[in-house]
Amino acid sequence: MKPPKKYPTQYLQTVSRAVAVLRAFNGGTRDMSLKELTNELQLNKVTTFRLARTLVYEGLLSQDPQNDRYSLSFGCLALVDAMLDRNSLAEISRKHLRKARDETGETVTILVREGWDRVVIASEPSFQPVRYVMEVGRRNRLYLSGSGACLVSGMDSEELEALCLFMENDPPSKEYGLTKRVLLDRLEFIKSFGWGTAQGEWAAEAAGVAAPAYDKNGKVFAAIAIAMPKGRYNKENIEKYAPAAIEAAKLIGEEFDAINR
Repeated sequence: MKPPKKYPTQYLQTVSRAVAVLRAFNGGTRDMSLKELTNELQLNKVTTFRLARTLVYEGLLSQDPQNDRYSLSFGCLALVDAMLDRNSLAEISRKHLRKARDETGETVTILVREGWDRVVIASEPSFQPVRYVMEVGRRNRLYLSGSGACLVSGMDSEELEALCLFMENDPPSKEYGLTKRVLLDRLEFIKSFGWGTAQGEWAAEAAGVAAPAYDKNGKVFAAIAIAMPKGRYNKENIEKYAPAAIEAAKLIGEEFDAINR
């Protein structure tokens, strides 16, 4: 059994558990009985029942009257519909992500920054039997991975220093041995070559390359990432993947500017 989570005083355990309920449905790809949900969350049955019933009442879960199984409700879309297509970025990026996916055979995504995090807003998954899929809504620390470094590369010196101070006491930075020096080295690489890379930070066996997307003013507004298993991360593939990420970022940037003049 997993050890119980520790909740710092500034967090509400009930809210975190409600979010865990929603995440348990894998973006709407599964439905579960109360027993299955209880086992998944490793909570007691009464707590799970109350959380599920509250989310049904709020319109975020639905319950099938025939078999009492729970699933995500389309009511969730009301929370994110406009956000996912803010400035049409998710929509205009999809054809370019698909093109890069077809060229490389790997999962291609576009990520944007939210505070000290990076979030996937559109994804075209690989068709290969062994692959890494980065679901829409997946969130990780901004300083993790090549795509995160691409987003960081758009910061001014004051903001970058603030991020580095945050990293000093943030648990993931210690877990992966990420320091200010490591981050600065990655930014220098991106500045020199136009793309970034990392391995094993958002998933132990994952690797990837990424490129920053710039608007007409030269400001980084997104990052294009190509994710793959470590077994396919080699010099030959990187030489193919990096240009594909750069090209997708360039085309998305041009179309983004054309639509949002």
